[in-house]
Amino acid sequence: MFANITAGPHRRLTRETADRMTESPAYQFHTGKRFAVVEFFQPMATCRWSEIEQIGDELKSEIGSLSNPVFLLDLSRLEFMGSSIVALIVRLWKCTQELGGGMVVVNSSAMIKEVLDIAGLTRVWTIVDTRDEAEKMLSSPPYYSGGQSRTAYLLAVLGWVAAAGAAFGTAVQKRGLDVVDAETAQLIVFGGGGAAAVCGLISLLSTRGAWRLLGLLLLIIAGSMIGVAVAG
Repeated sequence: MFANITAGPHRRLTRETADRMTESPAYQFHTGKRFAVVEFFQPMATCRWSEIEQIGDELKSEIGSLSNPVFLLDLSRLEFMGSSIVALIVRLWKCTQELGGGMVVVNSSAMIKEVLDIAGLTRVWTIVDTRDEAEKMLSSPPYYSGGQSRTAYLLAVLGWVAAAGAAFGTAVQKRGLDVVDAETAQLIVFGGGGAAAVCGLISLLSTRGAWRLLGLLLLIIAGSMIGVAVAG
């Protein structure tokens, strides 16, 4: 399902470090149709801080190049995790947040869970016990929007058309335009505003990135127009 990708170094490593990381790789990065996979191996626990920084640069570059910046982080091969690795994962998580993506962590180690608990990250990250659980989550909304881009587009179009209708009704009410009667104008506002709010809410809950922001904006605008109509 996944193809291995070899990331080029962003810093010059010493021969000793390069040889050690070649013989026992600290991580692997894979890409698939729906999400990427990052696997940390035991040598990661013995990497120096400079090496951790380099790995972070490489992974940020790979994640930033994804059309859908969503990935599975597999920690199941780690037996120990120090603060430098925690900082690395936080860095990758922030990267996905900035890009409108997401991350699901796989971990079954009680020791590593305790480290994440102490850092307060179990309350922030989505963490599951098995790879299968993570793959199922990442293959479904809101992480995966594959076949839903058309739906998201249609929701946006319908929502903004409905919002335009509500704006028209509001203008008729406020300016006293002799186009339709006041009762019809009010129905247009409530009907259009309600439809726009529903489309915005669905987009907000089931999509990611720009579609989600558009859904939020649509929800705010529709709510404002309905509020104005109610206030008279």
